[in-house]
Amino acid sequence: MNFVTKTGILLLLGATLASSGCAVLVGAGAGAGAAIGATEYIRGELKQTYAASMEKAWNATIKAIETLKMKPSEKAIDNVDQNRVIKGQTEEGKDFQITLEAASKDVTTVKIRIGFFGDEAYSKRVQELIAQNLKK
Repeated sequence: MNFVTKTGILLLLGATLASSGCAVLVGAGAGAGAAIGATEYIRGELKQTYAASMEKAWNATIKAIETLKMKPSEKAIDNVDQNRVIKGQTEEGKDFQITLEAASKDVTTVKIRIGFFGDEAYSKRVQELIAQNLKK
């Protein structure tokens, strides 16, 4: 394939994504704590990747659950600090689990499940607070 063909395919792919209702992709260079990639809500779990270290994402997550008066009952960190998990209950009594996964030194994915089947609106609120906390 020549350069012009490759460029045309990339432009077509970009236009398709932009018009398909998918979340707009945000470049990693947009600043600390910026969300990168599209938000995914699959099988009751809301997943968002941030341009933030594990420690920054962890602190932003802790602050978000405190703001929402969520009650953690368990906090776990694996041996190599690539994964962290918070489990507990929301103020309304629904179980929750938040998983943080280090994609690289400065990129962390946060996955949220509220209740057994998931609660997209509540999960989005938590992700919004995490994003706000990362900008501070």
